[in-house]
Amino acid sequence: MLQIFLPAFMIVFVGTISVWSHIRKNKSVQLTSTHRKIINTELRMIDLFFKILLLFSGSLAIVYAYFPEYYYLAGPIDWLDIPIVNTIGVLILKISLIWIVLAQFNIEKTIALFNSGVESGSFHKLLSYSQKLILTGMLIMFFGFFVTISSIVAIFIFITATLLFDRIQRIML
Repeated sequence: MLQIFLPAFMIVFVGTISVWSHIRKNKSVQLTSTHRKIINTELRMIDLFFKILLLFSGSLAIVYAYFPEYYYLAGPIDWLDIPIVNTIGVLILKISLIWIVLAQFNIEKTIALFNSGVESGSFHKLLSYSQKLILTGMLIMFFGFFVTISSIVAIFIFITATLLFDRIQRIML
């Protein structure tokens, strides 16, 4: 079951983020140069964070699903590879997808508020909050991924995601 679910989940997860990013690019938001600089810096960091860790996660999911003879290179943790733990991991992954979708709606609402004339200081706070929601959803996804595919590489991905999340939290303050 996991051999089918994990690649499908990664496709849906990445597809959801990609479609929303494409839609958001087509929305016009009139920003001052200061806001554009802040937002572009934050979004570039978030985008890089997302792409690198998602690439590693997707690669691990592909190896797990389609090349199980090489999965031993990821350092599987056999005592965590039991059906109940895997089921909990799948549930966490599903929760993370719902979380990301809700966070995307929150960003859309924030952009709509800004376009309707919300003051710029409030906009930055609202956008920062919305981006933190997306980052939290990604962190939940990486945790669910670790619980589902319990391996040393998955732990490394989750710990790296947690450290980067903490770093981005400090920068976004």
